[in-house]
Amino acid sequence: MDMASESRKKTKLIQVRATPDEKVVLKDRALEFGVSVGELCRQAIFGSKPKSLADQNAIQELATLRADLGRLGGLLKGWLAGSFQQQPPAIKTRDDVVKLLRQIEESQKSVVEVAQRIGKSK
Repeated sequence: MDMASESRKKTKLIQVRATPDEKVVLKDRALEFGVSVGELCRQAIFGSKPKSLADQNAIQELATLRADLGRLGGLLKGWLAGSFQQQPPAIKTRDDVVKLLRQIEESQKSVVEVAQRIGKSK
């Protein structure tokens, strides 16, 4: 649903009295979550927990890190398969390569687990 049609459906105004301090807190919280005060109130009233921009940024950063790890693994696999014209320095043993690939894979799993925990905590 696009923003224009969503806005048109929200035609009724509900006013709530608050102290000046409460108003400041509401505005600050809305800013933290990257939403309007009205949207923050709607989310609180209807039971959805707003995700803070910090959490969203952390999730994005973890996703980027996971992608970088995947690219590193792909490059290593390509190198091992002889896909590159220039040969990099020799790796000590096959076991070293297998160990490195397993470490990359474990790191990827850890990144995904952390991202999922952050997503569920909010």
